[in-house]
Amino acid sequence: MSDRQNLSWTACDALAAQGKKPSIGLVREWTIATTGAKKGSDGDVQKDISEWYADLLKLKRDKSVADLPDAVAALTRDLWRFAVESANDSLTAERASLAAEKIESEKLIDLAQEDTLAAIEIANEIKGKLTIANAALLGRDEQIKRLEESLSEQRAILLVKDERIVGLIADLGRKAEEHAAGLAELDGLRKHSLLEIDRARGEAKRWQAEFARVEAEGKSAAHAYREKIAALENDLSGARGRLGAIEESLADANKRVEATQAELSELKFTNNTPARQRFGSGKLIRRRKL
Repeated sequence: MSDRQNLSWTACDALAAQGKKPSIGLVREWTIATTGAKKGSDGDVQKDISEWYADLLKLKRDKSVADLPDAVAALTRDLWRFAVESANDSLTAERASLAAEKIESEKLIDLAQEDTLAAIEIANEIKGKLTIANAALLGRDEQIKRLEESLSEQRAILLVKDERIVGLIADLGRKAEEHAAGLAELDGLRKHSLLEIDRARGEAKRWQAEFARVEAEGKSAAHAYREKIAALENDLSGARGRLGAIEESLADANKRVEATQAELSELKFTNNTPARQRFGSGKLIRRRKL
């Protein structure tokens, strides 16, 4: 006897002791309540129950019938046969119910298989979508990583810019102070310039008066110079006339000198040397006088 059959017969004994007719449902309930687990299929449990009834019938027939009178034994056998037939009828009804349940279960199994196939298709579709989604997520992770790296670079750049801005603010404050000092200095220079402009205006007026005076004196001097120039031009004209007369006299003298030199050349061949020297000396004296 297997452990499952032994457990099923124990359940049938317990149910019979409680006045309950063993059935698949009751045996299942007692088995789960006792062991916490389901043992065997419905067909196996039904087989165990049928064998339990057969063994009980044999036990009753072999033990009790031999000790009873014939009339009582016959009545007992009839009663037992009726009970067995009743049990068989019940088993037949239960078999029919189980068959119907089996058919319904098979239908449910077919539906479940169809649902399983549909679920598998849906699961495959979801799996494909998950694969695509995972690839997209990987791409997005890479993109996020690049964005984080870019963000880190931007933060570093912003930190440098912040430091630069702080430096520029300090420079701006310093330049603002220098600008204020420069404005104060410019204001002082402006005031000084206004004073200098006033002084320059006074000097300009004085120099304008001086220029007017000098201009008047220059005009007077220019008029006197023009008169002197006119007189000098007249004198120059007279000097030019006298110079022309002198040039004409000089030309005549040159002609006479040339004539004298020609005469002296002729006398060199006719006179003796001492006489020539005396004559020549006289000519030289005469030439000097001329």
